Amino acid sequence: MASRDKSKLWRFWGYGVLAVLLLSLGSNAVGPGVYAALVGLLLFFVLFQAPVYCGAINRRRAGVVEFCRNNSAGLILGCHLRQHKWQKFGRDWWSLGWREKSKGIWTGAQAKLATLSFVIGTVTGVIGVFK
Repeated sequence: MASRDKSKLWRFWGYGVLAVLLLSLGSNAVGPGVYAALVGLLLFFVLFQAPVYCGAINRRRAGVVEFCRNNSAGLILGCHLRQHKWQKFGRDWWSLGWREKSKGIWTGAQAKLATLSFVIGTVTGVIGVFK
């Protein structure tokens, strides 16, 4: 039972990286290489491991695009369905407009949290490098 709870908490390790980034901003002991590594880890977490909804295109009807609501890992990869695994990054990425592309990163609260954490982490990392 304890290992199951540990694995649920481990899925959110990237938000700990964000907390370290924010807390290290006040410290002068951290160099630019550490900030770059932390931002890189945060980018990896958001794109490939953050628990979010799939957001791949299910169908288009009368100009309305419907998105998949299955659970997924990361903003780039799809859910357990074979067609959704690379659909978000594959063919549909190049054929959609920016409005439809960016709609997938705002599909739910988890995706919003992952997107905002990366934006905040990147800004914090840039500030830390140039501090």
